[in-house]
Amino acid sequence: MLDKNIKDLKMGLDYSKEASTFRVFSSHKDLSLRLYDDSKTIYYTEYKMIKTDENIFEVKIEGDLNGKFYTYSINNKQEITDPYSISSSLNSKRSAIIDLKITDPDGFREHHIPKTKKSEAIIYELHVRDFSFNKNSDVKNRGKFLGIVEEDRKCQDEKTSLDHIKELGITHVHFMPIYDFLTVDENTDVFFEDENYNWGYDPELYNVPEGSYSVDPDDPFSRVLEIKKMIMKLHENGIKVVIDVVYNHIYRGDMSNFEMLYPNYYLRRFKDGSLTNGSGVGNDFDSKKLIYRKFLKDSIEYFINEYKIDGFRFDLLALFDKETTYELVSFAKSIDPEILIYGEPWAGGRTTLKSSEMTLKGTQKGKGFSCFNDDFRNAIKGFNNDYSLGFSMGDYNLKIATEIGITGSIDYDWLHKGFCKYPSESINYANSHDDLILWDKINKSLKNTSSKEKKDVYKLANSILFTSFGIPFIHSGNEFLRSKNGVSNTYNGPTSLAMIDWDEKSKNKDIFLFFKDLIELRKKLRFFSIDDDKYIRKNLFFLDFSFYATIGYGIYYSDNLYLFFHNAERSKVSIDTVEILELFNKKLNKNLKLHNLMFEKIFNKNGLYLDEARVSEKIEIDEISTEIYKVYL
Repeated sequence: MLDKNIKDLKMGLDYSKEASTFRVFSSHKDLSLRLYDDSKTIYYTEYKMIKTDENIFEVKIEGDLNGKFYTYSINNKQEITDPYSISSSLNSKRSAIIDLKITDPDGFREHHIPKTKKSEAIIYELHVRDFSFNKNSDVKNRGKFLGIVEEDRKCQDEKTSLDHIKELGITHVHFMPIYDFLTVDENTDVFFEDENYNWGYDPELYNVPEGSYSVDPDDPFSRVLEIKKMIMKLHENGIKVVIDVVYNHIYRGDMSNFEMLYPNYYLRRFKDGSLTNGSGVGNDFDSKKLIYRKFLKDSIEYFINEYKIDGFRFDLLALFDKETTYELVSFAKSIDPEILIYGEPWAGGRTTLKSSEMTLKGTQKGKGFSCFNDDFRNAIKGFNNDYSLGFSMGDYNLKIATEIGITGSIDYDWLHKGFCKYPSESINYANSHDDLILWDKINKSLKNTSSKEKKDVYKLANSILFTSFGIPFIHSGNEFLRSKNGVSNTYNGPTSLAMIDWDEKSKNKDIFLFFKDLIELRKKLRFFSIDDDKYIRKNLFFLDFSFYATIGYGIYYSDNLYLFFHNAERSKVSIDTVEILELFNKKLNKNLKLHNLMFEKIFNKNGLYLDEARVSEKIEIDEISTEIYKVYL
């Protein structure tokens, strides 16, 4: 374990108006602080740092340094930024000294944060640049933090920006990386260049907001102020904020500030000294290293306390050893018990971390965090980028796998065995930013079918997601058939391919309204947010449709029965309500008679069903359709 003095020591910049202290972990013999009056001057004042027994270098400078910049000089040969930087100059050249109190918008410390529980989350993933870069977004601050929360913006009389997010009804916005990443030029004069694009999985300064998303990237105060304004505005509109953190690797590897300060410490290596490639992009951090684990905890605490972040999405979570993951989750929950933490339970390449130590699917059971459910994803739509079919496209062989996802991927019975203890541990999704977006996948797999049939499949796939236990997750634009022209990996653009085309909202208004209704329905049917595996086993029952690509199930809640039918067949399916009633009576030890019941259709592939339709002995489900009935007992 870390020495208590180091464990509780504030690393990086410890600022006050009276004096500032700088601390950094390094194995070098000689380290000094270089202090610059501004971001562009070549002149600096140098201060020798004092090394303690624990390889911590420290120096204290009297006076108010607010607005100045600094670097660390290694043996008077190499000059680097501080891994603990809280802001920086343009393009990450120098670390910035800022009084964080100045960066708080009025009322930020006291503003109301939504009380949405983790199990009630409906997650919407977006990329800052993608979301409002297109001119038809009608946003003034296109592609910027502030562009996310502009109001009264429209495209063809349809809402965009913040009003669109509110109209859709989601509870959590998941931001793809908004920390400082390296491969986008932050200069404002090149911001609108088509090729100046990246998703942001190329980390440089983890605790610094990305400058290209700021209206004034030259100003180290501005980027911090703007991201706080964005978060505060989302909170005030009932929306929580999740950030995508890529703590598993660093873009520059051996040339990163971490490794330059302490060579061969932070990154995993093979026996020959070469870097491992568990991330698939050249290196991966050694999560067992205690100083790095301290950095992770410090960073998480900083985002929660300074920015009021409500959740973290961990990239390639399997590259963290389980002990580290459990410690980080426990630590975060000690600050905010309702913090939402989830990640990808896989790696991207070869590493030295043993598989038995990785944070894989199943290791999250009862540990307070969630994993992306790729089993459910593949069952619904087939594999990501090939021509394979999923259940929604008519493959009945994937019925059981889809039903497992519907249970929240818990151990429901001998036939339905998932990897979760509680349903909230499963992030249910059809696509994220990675791989083919769902509409492109359907167009590829069902190339020779009609547009209407493809749309019906699309609705069916998403209906399954939103009528399942677990946490639903959609990527921005899914709600109106967003396409990336069949390109599966748009991580480096160009912007013209990756940006959202807001004309698609009015063009595909029926799909948007369908998503809106799905979200409204899920909120009304409150049982999907019951985070209790025992409740699911007791109150959920599946119907047997033999070799049909049809799934039926009932959920008993608040003295009513709700029936769900997902029909992926290309023909209608007739349902015998007598058989349903017999199964229900057996499951819950009831003795209800059919003539005493009323069946009301509340949802079909046109959305929320408002007619007072009643049925008794037979229910007929349309082809490629989801239909939901409320049974009044």
